[in-house]
Amino acid sequence: MCGKMGNNEIESVENMMSMAVYFVIADALDLDAEELLPDSDLKADLGMTLATQDRLDHAIMDMFNNAHVDFNRVTTVQDIINQVAKVTLH
Repeated sequence: MCGKMGNNEIESVENMMSMAVYFVIADALDLDAEELLPDSDLKADLGMTLATQDRLDHAIMDMFNNAHVDFNRVTTVQDIINQVAKVTLH
């Protein structure tokens, strides 16, 4: 089964990847993916600690072909999505 999740193929892939990132973040931080918003702050809103940051980093590496998140440059869910997209799609 095939579905269109955007205006073009690239947008569809980015949207599917965003969904996958949401689920990886939710799993690593022990949250429901529906609780996440693009502007959710990883620490202030979602309670990310150094331990959960490490778990999230490893989960992203496992899911996205060793993509590494630079946590010095991210503060929100959308920041992670942008970094993963940049590494995996470009």
